Amino acid sequence: MRLKALFGALLAILVVASLVFKPAIAQQPEKVKVIVMIDKNSFDEKAVQGLGGQIKIRYKLIPAVVIEIPENAIEKLKSVKGVKKIELDKIAYAYPGNGRGRPPWYTPTQPSQVIPWGIDRINAPDVWNITTGASNGVIEVAVLDTGVDWDHPDLAANIAWGVSTIGGVVSTDPADWYDGNGHGTHVIGTIAALNNDIGVVGVAPNVEIYAIKVLDDRGSGTYSDIMLGIEQALLGPDGVLDADGDGIIVGDPDDDAAEVISMSLGGSVDDTALHDMIITAYNYGVVIVAAAGNEAADQPSYPAIYPEVIAVGATNSTDGVAWFSNLQPEVAAPGVDILSTYPDDSYETLSGTSMATPHVSGVVALIQAAYYNKYGTVLPVGTFDDLTTDTVRGILHVTADDLGDTGWDIYYGYGIVRADLAVQAAIG
Repeated sequence: MRLKALFGALLAILVVASLVFKPAIAQQPEKVKVIVMIDKNSFDEKAVQGLGGQIKIRYKLIPAVVIEIPENAIEKLKSVKGVKKIELDKIAYAYPGNGRGRPPWYTPTQPSQVIPWGIDRINAPDVWNITTGASNGVIEVAVLDTGVDWDHPDLAANIAWGVSTIGGVVSTDPADWYDGNGHGTHVIGTIAALNNDIGVVGVAPNVEIYAIKVLDDRGSGTYSDIMLGIEQALLGPDGVLDADGDGIIVGDPDDDAAEVISMSLGGSVDDTALHDMIITAYNYGVVIVAAAGNEAADQPSYPAIYPEVIAVGATNSTDGVAWFSNLQPEVAAPGVDILSTYPDDSYETLSGTSMATPHVSGVVALIQAAYYNKYGTVLPVGTFDDLTTDTVRGILHVTADDLGDTGWDIYYGYGIVRADLAVQAAIG
C-alpha cells in the first residue's frame, strides 16, 4: 500500500511539473494583405521577404503589388526602398436584389420570349435594327461580377471569354469562373441575353461579353482582385495590351481590350490603387459603369463615386427612385423587379442598383457599336459635366429623360437613360 501511495504521489508530481515546465508554443503573427504602390525601378523585393512578406500579385498596368505580410511588420514595410504607399486590402460586395423570386408565370422551358419592362422602358428594341451585328468582334463588355452560367441557352452565344481573378490568381478554367451565386448571370442577361425565342432579351443582344469573376460565390471580393479584373479587361484574352503597337486599344479590331467595363458591386472605402487602375482604364478610352449602391446613402459607393466612373441609380416601373438607391448618381435606369437570366438555365427577378447598372452598360455598348459601324472608330468617354454629343457620357446626359429638377439632380442624376435617343445622337 505504501509503495502504491508513493507511486501515485510521484505521478502527480510529474503531471504538475509537465504543466509548469511545458514550453510555450510561439504564436505566429497574423498575416494581412496590403496593396502597395511602388517605384518599380527601386523596389526592394528581398527586403519584403526578410520581413516575412510574400508578393501575391504583381500588376502589369500600374506600379503596385499585393503583399501578404505579418501585421506587425507593416510599419517596417513602409521604410523598404521603393515603397510609396501602403493600404490594407478591402472588401467589396455585389449589390444583390431586394425581392428575389422567380415569377410564378415563368418556367425555364417556356418557349416564348418576353421583353423585360426595363428593356422596354429605355426603348432598346427601337435600335436593334441599327446595331444588329454591330459587335463584329470589336465591341466587348467586361462584366466584373460573380462569373456566369456560361452554357445558359440565352447567353452562351454571347460569352466571348471568361476568367477568374479570385485569390489573386488569373484562371481561364471554366470551373473557376462559373457563377455559383447568380448575381453575375443576372447582370449579364440584362446586357446581352439573346434575341431568340426563349426567356428574355437584353439591352444589346448582339454584344460580346467578357465574364470576369472578381466576386466569390458569396458575392464578396477584395479590391485587389477587382483591380486584377480591370487589368484583365484591358489585356483581353490574348493577354497583350496593344498587339499592333498603334497606341489604340479600345475600338481597335486588332486588340482584345473591352470597350465597356460594368461593375455591379461596391465598397464603402476609398483606395488609391483601385482608383489608379480605374484611371488607367479610363485613359485608354474604356467606358466604366458601376452601381451607385443600395444603402440609401447620400452619395455613391466606391468605385462608382470616382469621377472617371458612371454611377447608376435605380428606378421602378413608375419612374420613381428606388428607396434603396444611393443619391447623386450620374444617370438612372430601371432597377426594381428586373427579370433576367439565372444559373441552371433559369430566370429570376431581382432588384438593386446592380440591376440598373447593366441597362446603362448595354446602352453604352449600343452607342459604341452604332458609332463604330458608321465611322470605324469609337467615341471618347467624356466627363461628368459633358453636355454635347461628342462623347459617350455627353450623349447619355443630353438624351436621358430628365426627371426631377431640370438638369442634373441628386435623385435621378441627368435622368433615366434612353437607348433609342442615345444611338440616334451617336450616329447623327
